[in-house]
Amino acid sequence: MSKVLRVKGLRVRYPGGDWVLKGLDLEVGKGEVALIVGGTGSGKTTFVRAITCVASKLYHADVEGVVEIGGVKLTDESWEYVKDRIKVVPQNPRAALVYPVVYEDLVSYAYQVYKSKSLAEKAISNVSKVFKISHLLDRHVDQLSGGELRRVSIAKSMISSPDIVVLDEPLMWLDDNGVREVRSAIEILKLYDVAVVVLEHRFKRLLDLADKVLLLKDGVLNPMDGVNTGEDRAGVSITPEKPTAGERDVLLELRDVSLHVGSLSLNRISLKVKRGDKVVVYGLNGSGKTTLFKLIAGVLKPEKGKVVRRAETLYIPQVPYLYFTEGSLSEEARAVGAGHALPGLYSGRALSLDRSPFTLSWGEAIRFIVELSLNSRHELLLLDEPFSGLTYQDREEIGRRLAETSKTVIVAASSTEHLVYLKGFRLVELRDGTLTERGVVR
Repeated sequence: MSKVLRVKGLRVRYPGGDWVLKGLDLEVGKGEVALIVGGTGSGKTTFVRAITCVASKLYHADVEGVVEIGGVKLTDESWEYVKDRIKVVPQNPRAALVYPVVYEDLVSYAYQVYKSKSLAEKAISNVSKVFKISHLLDRHVDQLSGGELRRVSIAKSMISSPDIVVLDEPLMWLDDNGVREVRSAIEILKLYDVAVVVLEHRFKRLLDLADKVLLLKDGVLNPMDGVNTGEDRAGVSITPEKPTAGERDVLLELRDVSLHVGSLSLNRISLKVKRGDKVVVYGLNGSGKTTLFKLIAGVLKPEKGKVVRRAETLYIPQVPYLYFTEGSLSEEARAVGAGHALPGLYSGRALSLDRSPFTLSWGEAIRFIVELSLNSRHELLLLDEPFSGLTYQDREEIGRRLAETSKTVIVAASSTEHLVYLKGFRLVELRDGTLTERGVVR
């Protein structure tokens, strides 16, 4: 098999820093999928920057070793060659799209590539058919689901017929339907002999598509041995138990709540949550989980019905950076009454509390904000998709911390694979604008 990507002895360090990559080797052939796994700060982003010439060109990093694409050895001056031969679909697929309407965005890029309107339209027609996005061309980008956004972004990357496509955390934020859409897109890339490099924390859903699974650790890549091929939801069952009436105080009641926002409707939703309850609200993306959480938190007001809260409530949004308002981690802690718990805020991980929260990586931000909420003065915690973008180890840790706390916790989840971390939680499903009790996760 022809090797499209060859990396040998790759070493990278940023100005004034230590070596991030310390002799990394990788070969990927046509139609092969290389799945790269690594914790936060392991160097995955640096690797992508190096093979796309961004590390040296934009970050002025020292880059040593050999990188070949299609048999061409890259140099610091290979920017123009690389930009069409290797395409990166970013962690946030919205960042790959410039114009508000899908067709406008694709045709603008295709014209840049081909300098011909007819050739640009032909290229769009081809990728639209292959990736089954023809029905999305007239849609506004903000109207697309997570899976649709990924598919459109991958289709856009294929307009220039690249040799390599890099997918950075392609399953992040996706529900079960979105995961199936991305899997289908990867299968299409393989079919068209494109070399695929996938960087993913949520890697178990992609193991069967990968030709090689590699762990990036200590600056080098090694085969990942002993991978558990079972999906995360293996071993999880739902016991159909109704909430029991007890003497504990009811902290939250939703009484026949209805709200209409655009095309989304929540209809006569009722829910009762008692002190110390652990609840997971499961629903696909777009089902209204975030809207429901905003109703519970008081950010939105119902058109009909009533929301009764009998405890201080803390709402943690899906994107953690939207929560932060202060200049340092210590100030964030004091703002929620967690100042007394500062020494233990980060589960023992080294992190300067003088640091700005906006400089945290995604994983650091999620872990910090969960620990912050558990040490806050608030008794009712609402966590919207707290497992997104985390390693399996971090998910297990967060699930354990949420289960052990005496606080009342409500978690939103869009994928059944996250239920394995929420055993003992009461499961309610949000579908078609209604909320249904399903039982307890076992």
